[in-house]
Amino acid sequence: MARSVIAIPEPKLEKAGDLWRLSATIAGKNVFFESRIPLSPRPEVLVCSFLMPAMAFHADLEVEGGLDEVFLENLDFVRRRVKEWWPELGGGEVRASKRASAAPGPEVGCFYTGGIDSSYVLQQLHPKLRYAVFVEGFDIGLRDEARLRLARETLGATAAACGVELVSVRTNLRQNLLFQQVRWGKNHMGALSAVGHALGSHVHTMFAAASDVPPPWGSAPDLDAAWSSGSLKIENFSAELSRLQRVDSVAKWEKLRGRLRVCLERDTPHLNCGNCEKCVRTRMQLFVAGSPDGLGSFREGPTLRSAMSDLAEAHDEVAGQWREVAERLQDRRLLRHLERALAGRRPAVWRRALREFKKLGERAAREAMPHRTAAVRASQ
Repeated sequence: MARSVIAIPEPKLEKAGDLWRLSATIAGKNVFFESRIPLSPRPEVLVCSFLMPAMAFHADLEVEGGLDEVFLENLDFVRRRVKEWWPELGGGEVRASKRASAAPGPEVGCFYTGGIDSSYVLQQLHPKLRYAVFVEGFDIGLRDEARLRLARETLGATAAACGVELVSVRTNLRQNLLFQQVRWGKNHMGALSAVGHALGSHVHTMFAAASDVPPPWGSAPDLDAAWSSGSLKIENFSAELSRLQRVDSVAKWEKLRGRLRVCLERDTPHLNCGNCEKCVRTRMQLFVAGSPDGLGSFREGPTLRSAMSDLAEAHDEVAGQWREVAERLQDRRLLRHLERALAGRRPAVWRRALREFKKLGERAAREAMPHRTAAVRASQ
């Protein structure tokens, strides 16, 4: 039985105002990438984005126009690895003619979120970097303009302190229903690589921070490299180090003070909520690495001791990071909370109820703030 086929057209490049927009219609839906610097309308952008989602339907990709010959050959490895790690994904043949590699861009860049791993990349490689690339629409939604603005300002300040230019790329890729068929943890490097190829006229190498999540996971040195083409190299950096070893390096890096951004919570107006699992894990890593104030980046949320007492569980994907912290931790009370979480024992019911009550109160206060401000203005 013939497999279904998803058509990949040649992307369009247009300029509207001061933004360059690369766009295409995939499975009936418009997908775009836009930036203030010119983008490259290469079909590799769309193949990186939609290869794994196509495999969720055991479908193939049919590409209009040619693909970089090195990129096309590399995709064989991507498909094999994906099927090895996630057998439920299949198909994925890419039907395209080969074309010679384009001239490589002149510069080097890195993907930058403001988190521990990408900050380590910036710290170590900034003398050779021209660009630090922040993608709007990946971990902060395009409608959350307040947090996007705060992130741009904060990440831009850190990059500027290192003599590196922050480049923002906006995309609606994560809103695409086809793209959503594969979990982000599996396909995030495909998405990041798409952004790298969109910047291909500017860079010849894009560094991606290594992940400290064991396979099967969407990022690994050989898998990341397989998203490369003959003109753009995607390189995984610092895979030989654990997360805590990277924390050791950035824990006292003053350029990052007050600017670390790790939180993925949508309900906080701040860089970090200070209370989600990722915030608490990062605070504990910084604590044992010699930065008890969390690099001044967790001004919101409870004290570290209170946050640990509320910690519900240590997720399997990051349990190794928590165990690294436990090996160094001297504070017996914090260690007791951590051991409880690692054992899968949840906090007492009354603590969980209190935590949820606090969250509801904080959300209500944030929602009421604009109305209060409007009422004050009306009375003046």
